Amino acid sequence: MEIYLLAILIYIVGITVGYTVDKYLKIPWMLTAVLFGMALSSIGLFGDVMKSENFQFLSKMGMLFFLFTIGIEIEMEQFRKLGRYIAVGDVLLTLTEGLLLALFFYFAFPEFVSNSFIVALVCGIAFGTVGEVVLLALLNEFGLVKTRFGQLALGIGVFDDIFEMLTLSIIVVLPAFTLGGSQKVAWEDSLTTVLVLSELLIATFLLSQTGKYTRRYLEKVKSDSFVVPFMIFMMLFSFVYFGLRRSEGMGVVAAIFSGIAVTQVLPEKFVEQYKKPIYFIANIFLGPFFFVSLGGKMSLSTLSSYPLLTFIIIAISLFSRISVSYLLFNKLLGKRQSLVMGVGLTTKFSTSVVSEYVLLTTGLIAAPLYTAIMAAYIILKPIIIVVFSRSLASIKGEVQ
Repeated sequence: MEIYLLAILIYIVGITVGYTVDKYLKIPWMLTAVLFGMALSSIGLFGDVMKSENFQFLSKMGMLFFLFTIGIEIEMEQFRKLGRYIAVGDVLLTLTEGLLLALFFYFAFPEFVSNSFIVALVCGIAFGTVGEVVLLALLNEFGLVKTRFGQLALGIGVFDDIFEMLTLSIIVVLPAFTLGGSQKVAWEDSLTTVLVLSELLIATFLLSQTGKYTRRYLEKVKSDSFVVPFMIFMMLFSFVYFGLRRSEGMGVVAAIFSGIAVTQVLPEKFVEQYKKPIYFIANIFLGPFFFVSLGGKMSLSTLSSYPLLTFIIIAISLFSRISVSYLLFNKLLGKRQSLVMGVGLTTKFSTSVVSEYVLLTTGLIAAPLYTAIMAAYIILKPIIIVVFSRSLASIKGEVQ
């Protein structure tokens, strides 16, 4: 019975506080769900419910649907048109921030990263990825999406999804190497992961190649037919089952690939038509359970024990993004635009939260570091939105 009461409270918080924060402060409602989960954890309410199998199942389904929508948003055409500035820029930005964070985690708090520099590096790279959804919304608001500045920023955000998928794949095999398991088992696990990832890539490629035929056939299907939504769910659960069949952790990666596959198989009109109901399930119906569970693993007492940890993470993130962006793009965009670009590319909170969550649940990172990272996501979001918005307004006239 308590799980129903918790669900009611989650939805009430979402449609009141979450809606208000989203509308007036332009801060995604998901952060409200995370904070609500942290509040419940801190005061000790619904602890047993959030640990129950039913809640964990709803949370996992929310995570899979959230990743599914990330896959739907990946535009393969943009990957084919990526210029050297986008590819090189994203690699250097993400690796620089990830490396600086890794050095800090490993030398300052080695016990938080299983005394492993590899874990620290993966954790840092996961945090270093861009949340392109907020980036798109702000660029669209100022009419800069089609400009060279806008296309470069969004291209880096989209290309970042490659890092997110690779990071999730690496996280799957890390426990076998870092938590004291047999080296033989570790290499077998890594080989299995590579095999599954290769199979997912091949399956997605084959579906993209057959897409020209399936799209032509499905164009004849009526828009209100049950066939299309059945195909969407069939592809999602087929990919997830395929990923889970050999490796428990590959389900999260498979969910992203399923979203990509859907966009390759279905006509664009059906993808656009069913985006809203899919997003309703992912973000409104099941998503809140996942985001509350993210917050439920945070602790206010941990934040008070390590008060500077979150702010150092934020400082490293801002410094690395802005400085590298300036070095890379000042000749292409000019000094002011390159600095503003760095601020915008510090936008967080996308698939990266799943990576940090998986790192925590597999025991690779400690709860204090997870809490500090999640707090950094929450604090950075309004700062970046305000600063980036004002900066865009100041350079709008000079952007080409």
